[in-house]
Amino acid sequence: MSDSEPEPPAPPPPEPSDEPEQFSGLLGGLDTSPPSPQPPDRPWRRKQRSEMGFFEHLEELRMTIVKSIMVAMVGIGIVSVYFVELFFFLRRPLLLAVGPDRAKEILVSPLKPTGTATMVMSVSVFGGVVLVLPIIAYFVVRFVAPGLTKREKGLLRPALMAAVALFFAGVEICFLYMLPAAMKFFVWLDGLLEIQSRWPLDEYYSLVVWACLAMGLAFEFPLILVILQVLDIVSPETLRTSRRYAIVVMAVIGMLIAPSPDPISMLVTMAPMLLLYEAAIIVGVVLRRRKQAAEDLLESQNTG
Repeated sequence: MSDSEPEPPAPPPPEPSDEPEQFSGLLGGLDTSPPSPQPPDRPWRRKQRSEMGFFEHLEELRMTIVKSIMVAMVGIGIVSVYFVELFFFLRRPLLLAVGPDRAKEILVSPLKPTGTATMVMSVSVFGGVVLVLPIIAYFVVRFVAPGLTKREKGLLRPALMAAVALFFAGVEICFLYMLPAAMKFFVWLDGLLEIQSRWPLDEYYSLVVWACLAMGLAFEFPLILVILQVLDIVSPETLRTSRRYAIVVMAVIGMLIAPSPDPISMLVTMAPMLLLYEAAIIVGVVLRRRKQAAEDLLESQNTG
């Protein structure tokens, strides 16, 4: 091309279109304009909870249940592989109560032919679910989180961690202190009545499993009280004035979940719950004061 030839005219700028560009910034990566307030409807974008219909909510619930069951099956499989170690570990309350030699004399084979298999299955299921309990709790929290307010979401993570910690604390207290005390009482009562103690294995392990589970769940009660105080549903003053009624409720719970029906076991079961009840009131007062201080600071900044 010679220098005398005129340059071809530049192409006209493209006409502005009302339709949003579907792939802007995705392939080219050159679009520096601010994002549109209404993003394009991309089929691969995950829908928000508010955009889902009724059946899509059911599908989310179904997937949460399926994932929880699959994780629980993995936990049950792990416990089944190491069941022999768990089998001897669950004897610890009896060993603490009467010693290893006496424990061998007390525990006998189940009376039914299928008793041992039933015991293995029940203990494996319980141990597997407890092993993966934090993961299952995470799935449940992930399902309910989009429907919560910003304030409730702020409570979600510490509440989940506290719930898991309190559950295992209840299980540990029951396993290491309550059950040995109760079994020592059982053996003492049998000796007082001149009865030779003989406990079937399935009955013993059923007692250990369900007592630990009940105590772990009972330890969640103070956390519920703290959350209710933070959400301004109840106040610490209300909990203080209702203390006498709470003691009655805790006595009933202690009677139901105590390893034995004697008053000593009931009092031993009640004592941690009563202490946690008082601790919940103190924690609620501290959190409400911090909340009030933050609100006062925000108000002073707005007025200033």
